[in-house]
Amino acid sequence: MKKPYLLDNVPKLPDQNMYLLNLQNNGYSFKTIISYARDLSIFSVYLYFNNIKFSKLSKLDVSNYKGYLTSGNHLKDLDKIRAKWIEKTLPTTKGKDEALRGPERGLKKDGAMVTPNKDIGNTVQDSNHVTDIYKDDFLSEVYGKVYGSLGILKKPLNSRARSQNGLSARSINRMLSALRSYLKFRIEFDLDIPIPPDCIKMIKTKKKVKKVASFEDLVKLIESPIEFEKDERIALRNRCMLEMLFATGMRISELIGLNLDQLNVQGKLYIKGKGNKERAVFMTSRSLGWLNKYLKLRLEYAFTEKRKDEQPVSFDKLFSDLGITTEGVKQRETNDGKPISKGLNLEVFDSENRKYIKLIEDYRKSDFLKKFDSPALFIPFVGISSKKEDCRLSTNYFQEKIADYRKRIGIQIPTSAHSLRHGFATYMAEQGASAIALQVLLGHESLDTTTKYVHASEKFAEEAVRKNHPLK
Repeated sequence: MKKPYLLDNVPKLPDQNMYLLNLQNNGYSFKTIISYARDLSIFSVYLYFNNIKFSKLSKLDVSNYKGYLTSGNHLKDLDKIRAKWIEKTLPTTKGKDEALRGPERGLKKDGAMVTPNKDIGNTVQDSNHVTDIYKDDFLSEVYGKVYGSLGILKKPLNSRARSQNGLSARSINRMLSALRSYLKFRIEFDLDIPIPPDCIKMIKTKKKVKKVASFEDLVKLIESPIEFEKDERIALRNRCMLEMLFATGMRISELIGLNLDQLNVQGKLYIKGKGNKERAVFMTSRSLGWLNKYLKLRLEYAFTEKRKDEQPVSFDKLFSDLGITTEGVKQRETNDGKPISKGLNLEVFDSENRKYIKLIEDYRKSDFLKKFDSPALFIPFVGISSKKEDCRLSTNYFQEKIADYRKRIGIQIPTSAHSLRHGFATYMAEQGASAIALQVLLGHESLDTTTKYVHASEKFAEEAVRKNHPLK
């Protein structure tokens, strides 16, 4: 008999699994489902440690829940959950002080599923008719991700984003919104609810006037990798990424997720954003020029770590025809740590013909891209990750790089990858772009969301005063 799958024992709301599967059946992305599962699981933990039955939930309990999140007590309780159940199910590989990080760290997808432990109580029990759903690997992965990365005491993944002082009002409202959604689901499926969804009131939040760095500062930021990076490979790659962010208004996750087979010489990219919604973005001539430059370098790493006899017969000839140096191509870094791309002109080459973009496009049509080590457009050139097949640059790395560039330039306004998305909308609007067009380009369902991005810069506002004020 197989060992019981202990993730069945963690606190959950009644029919919570059914709710998550309903989200999946209605086309919600896995990332979004993870967020709902996390928020509902934290509420379940609150009920569990305060001995509150879901069927007896009151408005006062919800009010106290807000204080529970504000104080940060949920973090300690989540660590108790990990210590009691999760560590027995997801053993660490680097010692007992290492964070548990979901199914990639030991989750057994073929483990037998059992009915939830009766000791947990009525606050967290699912209906009997959902018991078989535990056999679904999808739910196993969801709860592995959720409980494998929450809490603070064991330094979980992304621990820098957590604060022992509790959650902000915006974060709490997001979690309350998830609870509302869950209650509406119960109504839709004729299940009992203890209180109506409308009884859950949001917390008042301070309206912040979001600032965008001046256009001149954003240009400096985009161009900064060439100045600050000693390794010209990294300089060229990061410059290309910043150019593409500002040119298209993409999210950083969308940029990092780009694959080579999405490229074309026209610069029209079809990408998937939040909720797996596809949209088109358009690269500028300048960003296409930098992409073309980067692709010459990217081709040098197309077959890294593969033996010579595994490479296509014409590969060396191809490099020779393109003028790409193949010396040291089988390793991403020379023994002395110096980059292998010597003499690469970072300023101007083939800015008009875009022959390397065209080459990648031809490779897509011939399925030649499938022979590359990684389908990713942006890959690491140094470190352990660079030695792996299917390697891809991480969002955390690039965010840290942007923060470093901003600090070294001296930009006072907080500026991140998302700020370039805001800047794209702001300065496009200043040039006359309509809000409707920006809504499409940014991938927003609501025009109200787009207007939050389109803030006129302080410089633009000042010019309006100087020009239009009646008492000049």
